[in-house]
Amino acid sequence: MVKKISTSILIEVSKGNEAAFKTLFDTYRPNIYTTALRVTNNEFMAEDIVQDTFVKVWINKHTLTHVDNFEKWLYVLSKNITLDILKKQAHYKTYAIEEAKAALIRVYPEADYLAQDKDFQGLLQKAIDRLPEKQKETYLLIREQYLKREEAATMLNVSPETVKSNLEQAMKSIRAYCLANMKEIPLVLLLHFYFKYF
Repeated sequence: MVKKISTSILIEVSKGNEAAFKTLFDTYRPNIYTTALRVTNNEFMAEDIVQDTFVKVWINKHTLTHVDNFEKWLYVLSKNITLDILKKQAHYKTYAIEEAKAALIRVYPEADYLAQDKDFQGLLQKAIDRLPEKQKETYLLIREQYLKREEAATMLNVSPETVKSNLEQAMKSIRAYCLANMKEIPLVLLLHFYFKYF
């Protein structure tokens, strides 16, 4: 890891300080993303590796004050998540969702989490359903099937730049709709459904 964070930030994160956690996220996200992208050669999978890494940091925040070398610990964590994802790539979506749900249930009462998860899934689906057809098709191919931009372009018979543009518009539309209609949702649940443009 190139950048380092102060011990005081780690202490605040361990106490559940969300502002400190955002500082932690903003500091280390670029390096984790770049490394994951280099390994997977898939920008959307790299985003998911970032997401899963920081979900686990938040879940295990109470242990941070006992970590001797946080940068090394975070590197190993992200590396292991990357390896797991590559091994389970064919079944990645199911794996990631179940893994995150199990972690979330350890933090929040199961009934509360399941209700919040169902609410957010419903909200997300409404946001997707509202998209123009081309944006929706692009979103589903990239975010749900993990196709590369060029692969999606071939399937949709458009240029890779058109795929990029349609995805950007779709993500911004989904973000705006979800943020406008969300009620109180735990930070870690939002991270589980982290979007590139959030």
